[in-house]
Amino acid sequence: MALLKSKFSEMPADAVQLTEFEAIQYQTKIMKNWKNKSDVFAFNYATLSLSWAGATTGMYLNNYYRNKLKLHTFGRFISVVPMVILPGFLPYLLHCEMILPDLVLGSTGCPICIEARASCIQAFTGFLLPAALTPLSAFSLSHTRATYDIPYLHKEPMKVFKLYVKLTKPIANVMLAIVLGQMLLASGVTYFEAKSINTVKRKLSELEYNLEHGIEAEYDF
Repeated sequence: MALLKSKFSEMPADAVQLTEFEAIQYQTKIMKNWKNKSDVFAFNYATLSLSWAGATTGMYLNNYYRNKLKLHTFGRFISVVPMVILPGFLPYLLHCEMILPDLVLGSTGCPICIEARASCIQAFTGFLLPAALTPLSAFSLSHTRATYDIPYLHKEPMKVFKLYVKLTKPIANVMLAIVLGQMLLASGVTYFEAKSINTVKRKLSELEYNLEHGIEAEYDF
């Protein structure tokens, strides 16, 4: 039946009480096993687009700095794996842990707040993280392989920073577009996930109402 949040005094006599964790598991199981896949497509698959966005950003930035520092194939594997996997995995993990539970439980009355939080998480894990790690990785490899004149970070941090600014300036507008795009994507994903959850809850409530009142109807779920 439908998952509802209410005060103990307002609960029906035949209601089943669930803990927060049990409620999340219950609703997630319903969503995963829902017959009409179009109703729950966003809930089941939209989060993967956040991983794709993060991984793509990591790959783009890693290739950009590697090319600028003339690294060619030096250390490609050891730089690509963490720079792509980390920003690809963290957006998915944190969205599932910090956003979906609130959507499932309806624990806040401010959908915009949840969307804003999702956007901030995506901006940090899908953009800021690879934007910080990829140049550091490329600088380290370039210094080791002597492919570019890289100042010592612990001796001349300002020179390293100026080099970073110099290399990054040509793609500043691209990076701005990437971070804004990722934030909009996360907001959109969160909106459609909430819409999927609300659709399922509404249909379950309709089913429960019809059963209680002996109303016959056809269902596609």
